[in-house]
This record gives sequence, structure tokens and C-alpha cells, in this order.
Amino acid sequence: MKIVAGSAKGRKLRGPKTKTIRPAAARVRESVFQILGDLSGKRVLDLFAGTGSMGLEALSRGAEEVVFVDSQQAAVGLLFHNLQATGFLGKAHILKKSARSALEFLAKRKRRYDLIFLDPPYDKGFVDSTLEILHRCPLLAPNGLLVCEHSPREAPTFLSGLEIADERKYGQTLLSFLKWKSHAE
Repeated sequence: MKIVAGSAKGRKLRGPKTKTIRPAAARVRESVFQILGDLSGKRVLDLFAGTGSMGLEALSRGAEEVVFVDSQQAAVGLLFHNLQATGFLGKAHILKKSARSALEFLAKRKRRYDLIFLDPPYDKGFVDSTLEILHRCPLLAPNGLLVCEHSPREAPTFLSGLEIADERKYGQTLLSFLKWKSHAE
């Protein structure tokens, strides 16, 4: 597993030794970032971060800051190692918390993010439950984008103020790009 493009292009990332951590496939990451374009100065939140491949790719492509969230100790260890290996420790924060706890924690600090990655374990009900928490804890900036990677069997249904601006399918992975309704094109 490697960084696809940007300042850390080609840097190897340490992958999981367990099946409980599922990194985003390289072709999915590459497609996401082709769609996103320039990330210079963007603040990013990477939920269910796992190895951190999405947030690390964002940092490599110019993001100002990434907050990585994962509740598993194995994932936090991988994140720390991969941040060191890419030289991005100074631009990152790791929260070893559940998505719910992290979102509530960040909302109390009135944080807003230009880009939120939501990549929970497939078919466990986390997509809608996390979107519901995001509705109560508005962390997505007004012109922000939420990229949700999920199983085609678990498409987002709890949108409440958000709408699906785009969707892309890659094998058993569906990407949903969500924006606030008033800012969707």
C-alpha cells in the first residue's frame, strides 16, 4: 500500500495484520482524489481511519490538517507509524475514540471540516448512525463535502439536510459524495 500522489507519492504505508481493519483500495483512493481535486489548505476529518490511507493521501495532496479517528488500538498504532513514515505527524491529530465520542468531542470545540471521510466497517449499520450524529454535531463546513465509502447494500438513507451530489461504484464498494442541500450543485 502506497501514497498515490502528492508530496509523499510512492511512500509505503504499513497495512493491517488483522481483517478488522480494511484499508481503502488504491484505485478507490485514486478515483476519490481525482474527483476532489486541489486540497490545499483544507481541514479534513477521517472517521474509521484504519491505516489512515485516505487522510494521508489528503495530506500528501496539500491538506492543512487531518484529524484521524479510530477506536481500535491496532489502527492507532498503524496511524502513528504511517504518519511518521510520511513525515506528516505535525499536521495530524489522532483520536482513539468511537466515531460518536469523537464527533461529540469535536463539536464541543466548534470544529468545522472542509472534507469528511466516512469509511466504517461494511454492513454494520454505521453509515446512517454516523450521519445522524453528524446532523446533531454539525462538523461539515457549509461548502464542505462528505465522502462515504460503503457497501452497495448500506447506502445512506439518513440525509437530513444533506444530499447525494455524486455516487461511484467500484466492485463491492460504493462511494457517496454528500453536500449540504443549499450548497449542492
